[in-house]
Amino acid sequence: MSDILKLLDSGVDDVKAGLAGLSHDVLLKLKAAESDGKTRKGVLEALDAALEAEEKRRAGGFVEGAGSNDPNNPPAIAAQLDGSAPADIPAADAFDPSGAPQQIVPDVDMSHPAVDADPRAGTTELQNRIDFNDPNKAGVDVVTEALASPDSE
Repeated sequence: MSDILKLLDSGVDDVKAGLAGLSHDVLLKLKAAESDGKTRKGVLEALDAALEAEEKRRAGGFVEGAGSNDPNNPPAIAAQLDGSAPADIPAADAFDPSGAPQQIVPDVDMSHPAVDADPRAGTTELQNRIDFNDPNKAGVDVVTEALASPDSE
């Protein structure tokens, strides 16, 4: 970073010319250094203009060069704005007994470890008998009844 700070030792026109292509983070550091040092109005205005242009460019999607290993141009935060089309997934027209909608979502790999295609696997009949989603009973009543039943032992 000290090499890039040497840019501020130059004249105003040279500093302005040297700002092209610098990352947002580097521009911020240069502005802080100029503000703590010479505080030249022309340089500060050029830095503000360069920062504004860089912020507009970054708002458009991926930051070019993000992930760079160059210490003078550290990686900037990359953000991709979702410009894809609407998902157009049909609404559910059936529901599981648990109340979960039966909805087919394309491109979901049901064998992926993060997807639980069988959430009740390995549970017992008794565990699955307790249903907190009964709209006619309070959850505490369902639990009380389940614990009081002879099958709960």
